[in-house]
Amino acid sequence: MKLKLSTKLLGRRGRSDPPQLDATYHGSAALARFRSDRDGPQASSKIPSVTYHGRTLLHDTAPSSAASYSGEGGSDGGNEDSDPPPPPRQRRSTLETADSFRPRRIPALRENLSSEASYLPAPPGQPAGAGYDDFVAFVTENRAAAADEAPPDESFREAASKRLSRNANAARATGGCPFKHGTVYAGPYPGYVHGNPNRGICPAGCRPKTNDEITGIETPQDTLLREALEYCELYYHERQESMQVASGLKGSDFLPKEERMAQIRRSIELSGTYEHTFDELQHGARVAWRNAPKCANRKYWGQLKLLDCRDEKTNRGMFDACIRHLDKAMSCSVSEAYITVFKPAPPGEEKDGPRIWNEQLLSFASYSDEEGNVIGDPKNLRFTEMLKQRFGWDGPPDGKHGAYDYLPLVIQADPDGPPELFEVPLECAPPVHIHHPRYPELSSLGMRWYPIPAVCALDMTVGGLAYTAVPFNGWYASTEVLRDLTDESRYNMLKPVGTALGMDTDTKPGDAPLWIDDVMAIVNRAVYHSFKASKIAMVDHHTLINSFWGWYHDEMKVRKYCPVNWKWVVPPMSSSTSPCYLGLNKAQEFTLKPAYIVGKGFLSLETSHFGTRDRTKAVDMFVRSAFLAVFFKRMITRVRGRKELVLIVYSSVTGNAAKWASDLGSILRASCNVTFFDACGVNAARDANILDLIEQSKLTIFVTSTQGNGELPSLASKFFSFLFDENSHVLAGKHTACLGFGSSAYPIFNGAIGLLSKRLKESKAKELIPSGKCDAVKGEAPVFYEWAANLVKVLASQPSASPFMIKLAEKMKDSNETSALVKRRNLADSLSVEVFSSAEVESAAAMSFMARRGVARRRSSHESQEGIVETPQVQRLHEIMSSSSSGGYRDATEERGIFAGRIKGRDDLISTVVPEGENEAVARKTSLVKIDLSACGDPPYQPGDHIQVVPRNVINNAELEAFVSNLLGDVSIDSHIYVELKSETISSSELAVSLPLLEWCLGQIFPLDYLLETLCATLAPVSMQACLELSTLTSGKDKAVLRGLGQDANEYEKMTSLTGLKWIDVFRTFPSLSKRVSVGFLMCQMKLNHLRSYSISSCKAVVGSELHITVGRLLYSRGGSKKEAGICSSYLTSVKPGEKILFKLNSAPSFHHPLDPSCPIVFICTGTGFAPIRALLQKRLHLLSRGEKLGHAFLVFGQRSSTEGLFAAEVEKFLDEGVLAATFVSYSREPGVPKEYVTDKLLSKRVSRLLSPLLQKSNAHVFICGSANMAEESKRALGAISTRGCIDEMVSEGRLHCDVFGALSKTSAAKRQTWFHNDRRERGASADGIGEMADDVLADLGDVGLDSESDHLDGSVASRSSSSRSRRAVLNDYGQSQSDWRLLGDEEPRPSFVEELLDLSNR
Repeated sequence: MKLKLSTKLLGRRGRSDPPQLDATYHGSAALARFRSDRDGPQASSKIPSVTYHGRTLLHDTAPSSAASYSGEGGSDGGNEDSDPPPPPRQRRSTLETADSFRPRRIPALRENLSSEASYLPAPPGQPAGAGYDDFVAFVTENRAAAADEAPPDESFREAASKRLSRNANAARATGGCPFKHGTVYAGPYPGYVHGNPNRGICPAGCRPKTNDEITGIETPQDTLLREALEYCELYYHERQESMQVASGLKGSDFLPKEERMAQIRRSIELSGTYEHTFDELQHGARVAWRNAPKCANRKYWGQLKLLDCRDEKTNRGMFDACIRHLDKAMSCSVSEAYITVFKPAPPGEEKDGPRIWNEQLLSFASYSDEEGNVIGDPKNLRFTEMLKQRFGWDGPPDGKHGAYDYLPLVIQADPDGPPELFEVPLECAPPVHIHHPRYPELSSLGMRWYPIPAVCALDMTVGGLAYTAVPFNGWYASTEVLRDLTDESRYNMLKPVGTALGMDTDTKPGDAPLWIDDVMAIVNRAVYHSFKASKIAMVDHHTLINSFWGWYHDEMKVRKYCPVNWKWVVPPMSSSTSPCYLGLNKAQEFTLKPAYIVGKGFLSLETSHFGTRDRTKAVDMFVRSAFLAVFFKRMITRVRGRKELVLIVYSSVTGNAAKWASDLGSILRASCNVTFFDACGVNAARDANILDLIEQSKLTIFVTSTQGNGELPSLASKFFSFLFDENSHVLAGKHTACLGFGSSAYPIFNGAIGLLSKRLKESKAKELIPSGKCDAVKGEAPVFYEWAANLVKVLASQPSASPFMIKLAEKMKDSNETSALVKRRNLADSLSVEVFSSAEVESAAAMSFMARRGVARRRSSHESQEGIVETPQVQRLHEIMSSSSSGGYRDATEERGIFAGRIKGRDDLISTVVPEGENEAVARKTSLVKIDLSACGDPPYQPGDHIQVVPRNVINNAELEAFVSNLLGDVSIDSHIYVELKSETISSSELAVSLPLLEWCLGQIFPLDYLLETLCATLAPVSMQACLELSTLTSGKDKAVLRGLGQDANEYEKMTSLTGLKWIDVFRTFPSLSKRVSVGFLMCQMKLNHLRSYSISSCKAVVGSELHITVGRLLYSRGGSKKEAGICSSYLTSVKPGEKILFKLNSAPSFHHPLDPSCPIVFICTGTGFAPIRALLQKRLHLLSRGEKLGHAFLVFGQRSSTEGLFAAEVEKFLDEGVLAATFVSYSREPGVPKEYVTDKLLSKRVSRLLSPLLQKSNAHVFICGSANMAEESKRALGAISTRGCIDEMVSEGRLHCDVFGALSKTSAAKRQTWFHNDRRERGASADGIGEMADDVLADLGDVGLDSESDHLDGSVASRSSSSRSRRAVLNDYGQSQSDWRLLGDEEPRPSFVEELLDLSNR
């Protein structure tokens, strides 16, 4: 019996006659007769085999084929001369034997295997989506024949024929499902958690299927081939155009889809597997992220970067790759996503692939004691116990168990080999310490979290291959860390935080535990603030979910499908504030491949390698029910008038520029619709929405701070490159405005805004008004509000100005017309200053303390039984303290994130002997100040960071008492004051502009001596405006003099030059002012002492709970012969142990030690510029003590003389310990020796010969700290001794680190292009010759002399004098001996062009 079914299917594109697809099956009786006639009687009993395009599905016991299926010629039988089919695999499906077939299963197969959702390898010459159903029909018919059962009836064959024809037509039009998503799986993700199971996942109606439904008729090799070709179809659908362009640019070959598919088929048939190209693997990893239903951050799936480590075969190699991954992530502040991929597991085999046993590359250990108390992250308790039992790891090497100890990595490159344990260096990714900007109490809890969420417990399946070790990182959302710290099953910090904040966490019967909401909000803010302050990327939950909502809609419009797990995507806080809360509650969850799937856990890996573990000592963790917060969304619609769109693009390092951008938006919001864009945000450079916003907005305002030596914030550089280099056309003709924030204490004041303004002009944008430049030293508020008023005025003058804008301009004009004198007088009239004695403050504090504790007291008219005097003043103080936000007395600095430490010691490194009769306060002095941090929560810092010190006026008690005694009213040095403003028409923003000192003091109780010694600039000159104000309080000669000083700038300058005209001397200079000046008047007229920045000169890992700063006293003259000292440097060089010091910490990641300790480093510094270098060297000493391998480090250090050597003993120790390989010291004022500066030392033969090859290394780093002139000249000197472009490459890669201070000399800047610049010789192909170096020296070096004693400036702009050095001397350094030239790679002694230059120099 022989039956035949033929159906036309789609052929290759372009063929007029599609080939016939013939399905032939034979009854067992006829087949037996055929074999008997051919092979003899013994062959008749053998079971036939079934083949499909060369793949054997049912195997014969003899090497012959009974039935075949061919797509080219419709052959009726197999090739008798072909090789025998391979032996069957051990793992067989339920349909791999003829006996397992039953006719009743045919309808189930026909219904369950949908051609729209599956792509089976097609017959030769036909598309991948055309062969699934005909394959099913073929298998069922052949299996029926093989079982000697009746074949399907004619109706079934007719239906199968129609179905094959229909599928062929669909395949011809679309190549399968038109949306190219591949097979839809119901697992491992549960599938349809919230969706409708009867609704397809795409408009074509594709629905998820179980693995049994899909692979029930496939061998593992069939599954591999099907998934490989499915992914190939998807890859070419999405990447073909891009890869063809890329291959054309690079000259590489990109295989067409048909050739690549054929290549994959051949590889799988020959070896059972195949290999992905780099782009295939990277795109597969990206699509797997796109398909992850639980991730809300998938908007950036297309920017995932692959680190291909498939060649790593050892445990150590895998660990090094993981560290490189963390290094990559930290180098970009965790603002980019990376995935490291190791080799895949062999497909179709039981053998596993490489494994990382940890859930994440970074996680915290957990320890339990005998009483069941847990220290650390309870989630990792069992893993930590496994490490102890199996690997002998019991915490850090010091044996101390902490709550935040990094877990080591357990890596197993070969499943048959032993796993190894590797410690993760703390410096690789230092934990982020959690602090709150307004609640310093949180710092005492010591909470911290790791900066990178690097997941490694997932398998990645791409095209049928399973990659079992794929560490993957993104960036944190603030609520993720919030849950890790507050969940009851994790660190459970809700009550500790509430207690630290003074909340009542004991919920009484009938009370609602609403304190939990307060704690959650505070911790969430602290987490976000801490990550931002540490320069680690983090996204808040509002931005995250709103971004996902927009991306989800874009996916559904373009791709038509998107798997979502609602309860994972919606944030745990403020859920109902997002449209996702209701908009995604019917979203569908399903599994598409490529996919990330949970891999083997460490328990399974442990059991397979070590066997069953003894769990008798394990602590069973019971997870209690968590509070389920139910939020109901209430849509609040806001009717807004027709207002024009204004876009504010801000880039901020510390958040200051962001704050002012917010204030600017508040001003403009009255007349415009304001939209903000963070240029430093995560993936801001790849957010295409910004281009649309710029096109739609009437005005684009750029607000930026200045970082480093006049540069844009590093986190915003990619965005501005994206905007100006790639999309500058969107700015052409657009109205723009620029506002910059900087400090005149730094070399290039507001350099970033100058760069922006230049780029805007190049892009043909129109700046409406000149750029605003706000100065942190002189006060940012006045310039800001003046610039904002001018901007509004210009906008209102536009022909198309809206009525809202015109009204706003009139309002601001009326406000500005009020003179500053009238404003100050109105404020003075509204100001209330109450004075209290120390005894009254103590009594009121005691009353407030007992009131908070609920202590009942019997009141009497004068004195209670506790001995507290209750005068009206005390009662008033008690009311003030009770109404304050903290419930009691507090320092005014706490709200501003300022720490209060104690001076532990002061070592005078340089102290000049003062001749008799001279003032010691103005003598040269350099000191090492040691601050004890244990009193302020031990805040963290890194070597290279900065400390901002609140200065203290160095005034002796006699002077201070004399000054206070002349004030109006009954005040003394021990008095406390309370300042209150009783005007409702004056806002805090107005106070911040005109009276920053008063704004600081409002609502606080503080001692008068604290006001005069710390807050007020008591040693600063009286301003001209203050002179006018003072003239109204006196009469006679003093009145005339003060009025003249307030009106004549020349007279004022003469007076300040001769006397200084300091506030502390005002009563001695003008005696008639005695008893006429009030405390309130001082707060309205005196300036606020601004913070001074210093580089930290210690490593916390070495000095413990200390912080060191190296300070040189700044000396200057106002024009006369009298010397004066800087306020803060004078204060720090005279502090005594035990004194209180106020400070803030600022992170400077651009000056941190490289994460790789083995890289070579060159340190260049002068004078007190050694401060941050000392901290970095201490860090290297710490790394060396931990067994880390250090690269060579060299120190080039400039000093005045050998007798003033800073830290000479420590430098010797660094040399002895191997922290430094060599040091080179130059002396600018050594007696009897010619002056030599740092740049001279760099250009000398010995140093240049040593450093030149080191600078060429791709991992070399250079750290420069000193004055701005020294930094600029050192860069050019380094360029002279290195190859062309080497220093520029170091700058672009972030390997040249500068910490500069002082103003850049105009002379030095002008000499960047010297007289020889236009006559430079044309360089040859080689960049190694010393001739080129000499050329660079002559072309780029001008005056290289620098004063190496430079100090950190005291908030003022200053420049150092420099001495000239002849070009002839520079040339002679390079042409002294033939041997020196040869050492640097040149064969000829003293090139002729150098001789010519020497002659030219002589002439």
